[in-house]
Amino acid sequence: MIHLAVGPGAHHATWLNVFYDLNFPGLGHPLLRTAGGQELVSPFVPNMLLVAVALSVLAIVSGRAIKGLPQSRFQAALTMAWQYFRNFSIQIIGEQGPRHAPLLGSLFIFILAMNLLGLIPGFLSPTSNLSITAALALFVFVAVQWYGVREQGAWGYAKHFIGEPWWLFWLNIPIHIIGELARPLSLAVRLRGNIFGEDTAIVIFIAFGAALFRALPIPIPLQLPMLAFGVFGSVIQALVFTVLSAVYIAGAVEHAEEH
Repeated sequence: MIHLAVGPGAHHATWLNVFYDLNFPGLGHPLLRTAGGQELVSPFVPNMLLVAVALSVLAIVSGRAIKGLPQSRFQAALTMAWQYFRNFSIQIIGEQGPRHAPLLGSLFIFILAMNLLGLIPGFLSPTSNLSITAALALFVFVAVQWYGVREQGAWGYAKHFIGEPWWLFWLNIPIHIIGELARPLSLAVRLRGNIFGEDTAIVIFIAFGAALFRALPIPIPLQLPMLAFGVFGSVIQALVFTVLSAVYIAGAVEHAEEH
């Protein structure tokens, strides 16, 4: 959820605030703050780590239990999800799609879980923070460049920056570089803006419902429709991020095949 307070004294109210109240023995200042009270780690980071740890434990436990055919509905759902992302990657990337299905599937599940976390009272959506979405976008950017270089070598991958005709390299190279750098910026800003907007709208409806309760002694959960829309929007934004990542990877692989 998003806090309503603003200014230097504003504080994010989450269940993970306990980390900000822990002290080093004998030092007398909080674990994640300086002696002056300045935050060393954003409150969004513990929320992100909570999602990462929970998904990792879930993957390890469910993976060890699988022996041949799925033995539970949850394992069957995981198998179906894997098949979906495998087919999804083939449709966008091509024959090399299955090699990238684990990355794309992990991105979607991780981003979706972070999006949905903010809909739970007492938690924050890590993806409503630009530093988190920028880190995700930067990871995708580096991965795309790595895949391009791996497929065709450093010089072969650099050729697509030169473009056609080659004698317009002085124009093509800056255009291609700007286009490559715009991709992570677009991914980061789009994801952060949409999730931040959804969380802010939910808080506004909650505040409005609380104000209305003062006039009418009947609790009216005005935020419920927005919560339903938040679930839908969380899925859509995770899917958009994943689809664009797959398209960028496909572009690097296609260049390899063309050269």
